[in-house]
Amino acid sequence: MINVLYLDDEAHNLTAFRAAFRRDFQVHVTTEPTDAVRILREHPIEVIISDQKMPKLSGVEFFELIAPDYPDPVRMLLTGHADIDAVIDAINKGQIYKYIAKPWNESELRDLVTEASQLYHDRQAIVLRGEDLQQRMSKAEQEAVKIQSLTADKTALTAEETARVFDLANAIQRLLQA
Repeated sequence: MINVLYLDDEAHNLTAFRAAFRRDFQVHVTTEPTDAVRILREHPIEVIISDQKMPKLSGVEFFELIAPDYPDPVRMLLTGHADIDAVIDAINKGQIYKYIAKPWNESELRDLVTEASQLYHDRQAIVLRGEDLQQRMSKAEQEAVKIQSLTADKTALTAEETARVFDLANAIQRLLQA
């Protein structure tokens, strides 16, 4: 189930969100940015939705605040105010995936959250694949160093040395093709 955090200073919006999506998502809601940070710390949040216009902190400011410690969740900004400067700010500063106008359409918002969750998981898979590639490249580099040490300052290799170089080269090839 998708873990969603929704931050909004208007409690009735949170109640409506929870009622609409509690069967589809694991819903976490709060009116307080400090509680939102606690929820991020305690739960594997995939998607964060924040209202833009709040008294203590704007949605963009909240996203800027949490970005260093929580870079992975996909962020969506929800607002009833059509403020183009806020949209530009959100995209440039808060790493916002989507800008959603209030009142939200339940079906569209459900689809957007599902899409955002897929993006979150795609990004996680890319990170894991990158880590795997780094490990394999490091092992390949170690094998290449062995070849260099076997062939350094030699004009000819013995049959045994040639076989060892061939085995090491094959090991590198397997690492890079995996």
